[in-house]
Amino acid sequence: MSNLPSFTLPTVFDNPKGWGPANTQLPKEFKDIPYIPFSKGDKVNRVANWISQPDPRDQRDQRNRGRHGRDMVQQTYGSNSASAFVFQAEADEESFSLVDNRGTAVKKIAVRAIHGGRGDARGGGARGRGGRGGMQRLGHGGFRGGRGGNAGGYRKRYNARERTHRFASVKPTEEWTLVQDIEFSRMKDLSFSVREPRDIGFYGKVGVYDSAYDRVNTRLERPLKAVGSARYNATASEDPVLTKLSEQDADIKVFATDSVIATLMASMVSMSAWDVVVNRVGDKLFFDKRDGGPMDFPSVNENAQDPPPEAGDKDASINSASMLAVEARDISGNLIKQVTGLNIVEYENANPFNEENDDGETPDDNAYRYRLFDLSAGATNEDDDEDSEEAQKRAAAESGPRCLMAIRTEVDGVAISGQTKKQMLIRALTQHDITAPGAGKALDWRQKLDSQRGAVVATEMQNNATKLARWAFQAILAGAEQLKVGFVSRVSPRERTRHGVLGFQTYRPAEFISQLGFNEYTGWGIVKAVVDMCLALPEGRYVIVRDPNKPLILVYAVPAGTFDDNGEDDASAAPAPAADDDASAF
Repeated sequence: MSNLPSFTLPTVFDNPKGWGPANTQLPKEFKDIPYIPFSKGDKVNRVANWISQPDPRDQRDQRNRGRHGRDMVQQTYGSNSASAFVFQAEADEESFSLVDNRGTAVKKIAVRAIHGGRGDARGGGARGRGGRGGMQRLGHGGFRGGRGGNAGGYRKRYNARERTHRFASVKPTEEWTLVQDIEFSRMKDLSFSVREPRDIGFYGKVGVYDSAYDRVNTRLERPLKAVGSARYNATASEDPVLTKLSEQDADIKVFATDSVIATLMASMVSMSAWDVVVNRVGDKLFFDKRDGGPMDFPSVNENAQDPPPEAGDKDASINSASMLAVEARDISGNLIKQVTGLNIVEYENANPFNEENDDGETPDDNAYRYRLFDLSAGATNEDDDEDSEEAQKRAAAESGPRCLMAIRTEVDGVAISGQTKKQMLIRALTQHDITAPGAGKALDWRQKLDSQRGAVVATEMQNNATKLARWAFQAILAGAEQLKVGFVSRVSPRERTRHGVLGFQTYRPAEFISQLGFNEYTGWGIVKAVVDMCLALPEGRYVIVRDPNKPLILVYAVPAGTFDDNGEDDASAAPAPAADDDASAF
C-alpha cells in the first residue's frame, strides 16, 4: 500500500456572490487578471470545438439554428456582454478604425434596385416613379415582393449594361485631326431662342390621313401592307433647293435637313454612335449625313438597360440591332403610305428630286417643307415686322451679319377638317420579340396596349427616349401640328416580314417634348453652339462623331475626299481618345 501514488483533492473556491472564484480566492499567478463573464446568449452546449467552421462535419449544428440563419457562425463566449478586453484606442492611435461594410453593401443593392429599377411593370400596377404628363414611368428590375426581393437580378442587369460595348459609326484614321471634344455635361446649360421661322415653300404631294386608324386596337388589328413607294433621303449638299438657295441668298449661312438638326438637339440622351459631316464652303456650312449611315435607320430600344445585341454578337439573328433598324425603317415607310391613302394633296411646287429623274427610277412620293430659321444673336423689336428691311438692318447693327439656317423638313400627311389642313409627322414604334435580348422588358402589346396603354407608352419612353425625342424635334422643325405614333408588332415573333397595326397615339409636338423631359431652348442652344464653332473653323471638311461608349462628342478635321465614295461604313473600333482642348462655345 505504501507504493501507491498519493492523491490530494484540489482546493474548491466557493463564491457565494457570483459565478467563478472571487478575487480574494484566486491563486497568486492569476491575480489582477480579469475574468471573462458569460451572457444569456452564449451557447455552452459544448466544452470545446475542435472542428473548424468550413468543415462540412460542423454543418450538423445548423439544423438547430434560427429560420433566418442568424446563428450560422458560432459565438465566442462573452461576446454578448461588456468585456474587460474591449480595445481602448490610445491618443497616438486615434486614426485607426475598424470598418465593417457588410450592412452597407446590402443597403446599396437595395437602393439601386428601388431607384434604378423603378418597379416591375409586369405586375400590372403603377409601381415606380410617375412620368410627366400623368404617365407612369414604369421600368423593370426592382423588387417584386416576397422574401429576398429581386436585387440579385437587377445587379446582373446593371453590370451587363455597364459592360455593353457599342461600336463607332465611323473609324478615325491617322489622317484625321481632332479639333474639339465636347462633353455632354457642358451642353446641358446651353439655351437659345429662335424667332418664328419663315416658310420658303412646300414641295411634292402628301396624302390625307385616314381617321379610321384612330379607332384601331388589338381586337381590330390592321395588317401592315408592303406598299411599293420611294422616299428619297438626300443630304443637304445634294438637295437642289438648298443648293440654289446657297447661291442666291448671302445671308443664309447654314443648310441642313431635319434629321441632322434633330439628332444634334437630342444628342445628350443618345446612347448609340452617330456622325454628321460638316462641309465648310466659303462662309457656308452644309450639315450632311452619310448615305447608309445611322440617320437612315431608326434605332430600336437604344436606351434600354440591355440594348439589342450588335450584328457580330452571338445569337443575334433577326433581333440584332442592325436588323431591327432596317425592319423599323421599312415599317415606317409602309405605315405612312398605308394610313395616308385616303386622298392626295399636291403642293404648289413639284417634288425637287423628280425633275431630273428620267432614268426610270421610282418617283419620290414624299412631301417637303423648306423653312428658314434665324440664328442671329441680336433681337428685333417686337413691334416691328421682323421681315422688314428696317428690322433686318437693326439686327445686323446689333449682332453683325445675319446667320440664317435653311432646313428641309418632311411632311408625312395632312388631316383635313373643313377648310383647315393640319400637317402631321407619322412614325412607327415596333415590337419584335419580348423574350429576345434587348427587348427592354416591354409589355406584350397585343395583351396590354388597350388596357395599360400608359404603362406601354412609359416603357417605350424609357427604352426609346432618343428616337422619340428626334421625332418630336423633327415635328417642331416642320411646324407640324400633330405627331402620330403607330404601334406595329410582328404577327409572329420569329418572322420579320409580317406585321400588324395595333393602335395609334397622337401628340402635340411641344407637349410631347415636355413629357420626354426635354427643353426646346436647350436643343436650339446646342445647335447654335455647334454652328458658331463650325463657322470659326477654316474652310474644309469636318466630322462630328458621337463617342459610342462615353458621353462625348468629337469633332475631327478630315481630308476633302473623305466619305465621297461611301467607303467608310460602320466601324468596329471606338474613336481615338479625346484631346484636352476646351471649346469656348461650350
